[in-house]
Order: sequence, then structure tokens, then C-alpha cells
Amino acid sequence: MLGTTTSICSVFILFILLLRIYTYWYRKKVKTGHVTPIFGDTLYVLLGIESFPEMIQKIYNKSQDIRYIGTYQLHMPLLLIRSPELIKEMCVRDFDHFLDHRPMINEDLDKLWAKNLSSLKGNSWKKSRSAFSPSFTGSKLKSMLPSTCRAAESFVQYFLSRVGDVVEVDCKDIYSRYVTNSVASLIYGIQTDSLVDQTNEFHYMGREASGVNNMKKRIVLFLHQLFPEIAKFFQMSFFGKEIDDFFINIVKHKMKLLEEENMKQTDIVGLLLEARMGQDTLAEETDQTHAVENRVKGKDIHQYLTDIDIASQAFVYFNASYETISSTLSFMSYELAVNPEIQNKLIQEIDNNKDLTQNFDAVMEMPYLDMVISETLRKWPNTPATDRFVTKPYTIQPTLPGEEPVHLEIGDNILVPIFALHRDPKYYADPERFDPERFSPENRKNINPFAYLPFGVGPRRCLGMRFALLQIKVAFIHILSKFEIVPVEKTDIPLKISRLSLTLTSGESLTLGLKKRIQR
Repeated sequence: MLGTTTSICSVFILFILLLRIYTYWYRKKVKTGHVTPIFGDTLYVLLGIESFPEMIQKIYNKSQDIRYIGTYQLHMPLLLIRSPELIKEMCVRDFDHFLDHRPMINEDLDKLWAKNLSSLKGNSWKKSRSAFSPSFTGSKLKSMLPSTCRAAESFVQYFLSRVGDVVEVDCKDIYSRYVTNSVASLIYGIQTDSLVDQTNEFHYMGREASGVNNMKKRIVLFLHQLFPEIAKFFQMSFFGKEIDDFFINIVKHKMKLLEEENMKQTDIVGLLLEARMGQDTLAEETDQTHAVENRVKGKDIHQYLTDIDIASQAFVYFNASYETISSTLSFMSYELAVNPEIQNKLIQEIDNNKDLTQNFDAVMEMPYLDMVISETLRKWPNTPATDRFVTKPYTIQPTLPGEEPVHLEIGDNILVPIFALHRDPKYYADPERFDPERFSPENRKNINPFAYLPFGVGPRRCLGMRFALLQIKVAFIHILSKFEIVPVEKTDIPLKISRLSLTLTSGESLTLGLKKRIQR
């Protein structure tokens, strides 16, 4: 009898607890869709039935005439913001209420993650952003062009040397190797050739670090976000000691060389280490337009940055580049292959500017190349959503019929649905169609800037945006000067999206052909 009573009480307590959790938005008079207890809106993602971007789009599309909708990631409530105007208000105008990202990984378990800009909070983030922003000024990017071109030339020559008129390639693999070669040199000053050396350690570490397609890592990530105490109790590191040690030791080794040999540094890590030593290499005006300090003194960096600070941020630059740049290169290659008229127009622009490929301004200002990349990032944004953590109480005032004030408390989370906004026919006619003309000089002014967010929004948007664009542009300038990109028998049309990844990536492989052009 006692056992039965205890069971009934336990079930009742669980029911009350679940009711409390999953009526969070109802109590705030916020509309939600159908929610599965315990799993929230993420059940099909966890089962591998739908991808994370598809889940975001499904929630977004539940209602067309509202500015926001409540959702649950397992037991965590999030407010998904549908209105570009409201996104602007919350993430730009009222940014001080949403200063941080929600915690992703326990800082005590992953040293490399703890001190990067994505995970830092409040004043620590502001201070570090000021220190790292000068790494991507126009002059620094210009100095990176020769090294980026060498990596792209080596990439192209590797495939020109292959037998046959059409070289069949796995885009996800080859572009991750190109990014490894280029970015390892620019960030760490380390020369690699991941195409020739297929077992290259740098490429291996990049693949392991970005492996969110791995089921074990997905489970660990969910535990870090939703049950951090469990992750801490079981010491569940996301990246692991091998990856931590590899990237931290690179920075320590460079610091030792700098102290012993006093060699001039040109890579990002070397420049940061020099600046910390008081050489003031990075003390120049930044070209960022964000709500943070826009000048850095060498003595300030010397007081603030540690080896771990520099190693952590450099690792995130490398890891983000490995994943996002290689994915964008893959998606753009696919779109060019299945849209040959667009590819031919782009090849013509590149051929007309072939004598200017070493000119930074010419590379960055090719109009049609810019249009094609912009449309690729619209249709295939690597980050399907970005979040903000409420750091000061905030009230969303009603503006539409039926709305009531929504009071957000410290610790609440909001979600900006980038993928869904980019696929909304309200902002992009026929959004499934790949159409670079959307971003022509005449049409671009018609795009709502807060409905186009491939690099995030507000002061927290991606610091390395122009760095990524440089890598992508140089890669395609060199590839299309020697090859056409064509579908082959193994090419999946339409493209299949991975249902295992939390970012937007293609399935297990994306196979295309590099058809050697007849050079005149």
C-alpha cells in the first residue's frame, strides 16, 4: 500500500513539475505550438527525423501573423523572434538587455571554449572584443591575401595534376582541407598540405573539433546546455584533452620562439602575442561599427590576455573557419553546378579580372561574385539560428492586436531564426530558388537588413565576417579560372541536408566534378 501511494505521489509531483515547465510561455500569454512533454520541440531532431534548421523553420511557420512564438528545447523555454523589426530592437537598440549568449559548454571542463568571444560575458566580452577586433581590419586582411592566394593556387594545381578531364571530388572533404591549409597559415603561421598528406594532424584535429555530427558529441552538447550539473559531475568534456592540448601547446610554442628569436610575426596568434608583449602591433583604429571600444593599446592587452585567452580565441577562429567556410564553399559549388548559366556569368567576370587577382580591393569588389556568395549565404546560412541570454529584465510592448506585454526575466533565452527568415517568401520571393540577382546593386536596397543575417546580428555578430568572405572569394576566383563545376552521377539533386548536424551542412558527402577548362 505504501509503495503504491509513493508511486502515485511521484507521478503527481512529476506531472506538476512538467506542467510548470511547459506552461511557461502560456503564463506569459505567449503563443506556442504543440509541445511534447520532456522533449519539447526537439523530439524529431533527437530521433534524426528532421534537421535542426528544419525544426526552426517548422516552429517559425506555425503562425504567420505574430512577432514571436514560444518554444522549448527539451525543458528549456526559448522565445523565437519572428519580426525583423523586433530583432533590431532587442539585438541592437536594446542590446544591453541581451548582452550574452546562453551558456553552451561548461567552462571548467573545456579550457579552449571558456575564454573565446562566444562564451565570454558582460565586461569580459567587451574587453576581449576590443583586443581581438584589430586582427581583422582592412590592412590586416590585405596582408593575408598573398598567403590565401598561395593556398588556393596549391589547391587548384593539385586537381589539375589529376588524370582525366573531369575530376570527381567530395566537396566537404576537399574544402575542409583547403580551409585547413589556408587558415592554419593565417592564424597559426603553420604550413600544411592536407591534400597531399591525407593524415595531416591539423586537418584531423579540425575534423575532430568540429564533429557535431558525432552522436556522442551531440549528447554531450545537450547535457552541457540543459543539464550542466550532470555534465560536470561526469566530467564530460566536449572537445577533449587531446584537442585542448594540441591547440594550447601551439600558442605556448610560438610564445617561446618569440621570446628566444624575436622573429617578426605575421599570423594572427603571433601578432596577438607581440601586442601582449607591449610591441603595440595591433594598436590601430578598427573598422568595426559595434558598441565596443574601437582602439586597443598594447599595454592593455599585455595586462589582460593570457596564453589561454589567445589559444581559445585562435582555436575558435580556426574551428569556425573549418566548419563555416568549407560548408559555404560546398553549397556554392553545388548551386553553380546545377545553375550553369549563373556559373558562366561568374566565370566571365573572373576571366575579365584575371590580372587583378592579387589586388585586394579588386578581389573584394567583384560585383557578381559578391552577389553569388550573398545568395549562397541566404539560402544556406551555416548557422540556422543565433541566441541571446536576457541579462536585464525586458518588456516587449504590444503593437499588434491581441498582444499583451511580455515580461522577460534575467536568464530567459531568445532565439533569432536565421534559416527561417532567409526562407520566408515575405522577404524573398520564391525563396527556394537560387537567384543572385536579389543582391544586385539595384535590388539589394529592397532587402530588410534584419531578415538577412548570415553572420549574426548586432554587436555580437561574427567578428571574422570579412576574413571568411576573403577565403571564399579567393577560392572561387582560382577554382573557376581553371575549372567548371559540374554534376556527376553521384550528385544528389536536390541536395540532401544532414539531419545529424546542429549546423546547416549537406549529407554524408556532396560529390561534384571539376571539369578542366580549355585554356586559350
